[in-house]
Amino acid sequence: MSAESVVETKRIKRRNRIKLTRGDIGYQFVINTIVALFAMACFVPFLYVVSMSLTSYGEMMEKSFFVLWPEHPNLRSYEIVLGNPSFVSSVLVSVARVILGTFASLVLVVPGGYILANKLIPGRKAILIFFVLALILPTGMIPNYLLLRTLNLLDTFWVYIFPAMGGTFSMLIIKLFVENLPTELMESAELDGATEMQKMFSIAIPLLLPTIAALALFAAVAHWNSWFDAMLYNRSVELMPLSLLARNLVTAQGTISDTNNFLTVLERTTPEGIRMATVVLAVVPILCVYPFLQKYFIYGMFTGSVKG
Repeated sequence: MSAESVVETKRIKRRNRIKLTRGDIGYQFVINTIVALFAMACFVPFLYVVSMSLTSYGEMMEKSFFVLWPEHPNLRSYEIVLGNPSFVSSVLVSVARVILGTFASLVLVVPGGYILANKLIPGRKAILIFFVLALILPTGMIPNYLLLRTLNLLDTFWVYIFPAMGGTFSMLIIKLFVENLPTELMESAELDGATEMQKMFSIAIPLLLPTIAALALFAAVAHWNSWFDAMLYNRSVELMPLSLLARNLVTAQGTISDTNNFLTVLERTTPEGIRMATVVLAVVPILCVYPFLQKYFIYGMFTGSVKG
């Protein structure tokens, strides 16, 4: 490309550049400032948690237990947490719960939403009213506990899985999108002799893959972070998920073992450091997975806010 062409290209770009008024510049400045402040409000607490997990007892005492950048970081807290047998079993329970629970949350939701989208099924309005009432009027903890006890699910791993099947909100989302699919596709499939199962698996589900992926992400994050149901329905330490272990360590008031007596002040850790290390280890897996699925998360939020 010649020098004249380069100069002409730059001249065209300058001529086609959108000119912002003072109001537009002020608006952009305010919006960017708000976003930057919100990002800092989210980042600083996480930086505090990571820094406290790397800070020794002596430095914590010196800085009054508020450290944003440790001068002598050490991994003693992580060594104690990772060496705890309860931590390894909790990670395995959480991973198994996320995988099986995410599958369970979709196995009935997708066909259920597809069926509810069919306006010709008998009693459709009554079924929809029932699901909406179940969504806005939860039964409460005591009926749930009695039901799970009757089903012999208490103190078992399956108490995390079976209650997650058939989410009403996700089913209504699937129903909404199936209703907005092009009717020409379904009509052409019917003319070709396709059954309802063939239409669902060959037409509806491939077109709903972004929505299904978004719902799967919601379910996976919910299962990974859930600890309240484990505290209510399980008393076994072997079935404790990582979120409950982190919660117990964060709220515990106990002290660490006497191994600190053999370490220097810069090597010693504190209960706060162990709690923070557990929180970091519980958050890191979601942080590693979330950036790759962020577009589905945004798509799912958009799905729940507008109707096509």
